[in-house]
Amino acid sequence: MHEKPSLYYALFSPPARACILTAKLIGLDLNLIAVDFSKKEHLSPEFLKLNPQHQIPVFVDTDGEVYVDSHAIICFMVAKYAKDDELYSKDLKRRAHIDHRMHYENGVLFQVIKDIVARNIYGGEAEFNARSLELCHNAYASLEQFLNQGSFVVGTELSVADISIHTTLITLELLVPIDQERYLEINGWLQRMQKLLPDYEEINLKGAKALQQRILSCMAEHKANK
Repeated sequence: MHEKPSLYYALFSPPARACILTAKLIGLDLNLIAVDFSKKEHLSPEFLKLNPQHQIPVFVDTDGEVYVDSHAIICFMVAKYAKDDELYSKDLKRRAHIDHRMHYENGVLFQVIKDIVARNIYGGEAEFNARSLELCHNAYASLEQFLNQGSFVVGTELSVADISIHTTLITLELLVPIDQERYLEINGWLQRMQKLLPDYEEINLKGAKALQQRILSCMAEHKANK
């Protein structure tokens, strides 16, 4: 048995930041273990035993059980360690909508980042591709519609879906700015989230800027090499 749960993370990762922020919101003390991708620690035999998919975050509970995927981790943490179910409701109707928004984050919003990374870090493209921008604005438009229905992504109360979507969105927003007139609801929500999330600058914004700088520096290299 371990004294407290461990989280393998890298700050540039939006899903890893979602886990850290959720833990802070519910008062769960984590043993944070940084994974250095530049040293390929995510491909080490030790890490691959934890997650053969070689991805972060990875959550190891006090009993040694290993959990992967940020959405599974944040829901598990709230269900087991939170004082109440406010962030991940036991009400089946509300929970279904929260689950849907997390599927949106994973299947729509985060896919924009994956597309940009594939093209602008690994694909040699020096400018944002029109397809990346189309995917991005489609994702923004969907989120704007969710927020038309309440002050958070599901109704009027904060949930794990807000945290998950927010960590991804602020990274994207640094790359493809969110028009304040076109996306009024998103901009209002971003301001609310900034006030609610703990250690916003030190964790969330710092991590988002790290990924932004990595992408922009690769784009500059691609441009110089053409």
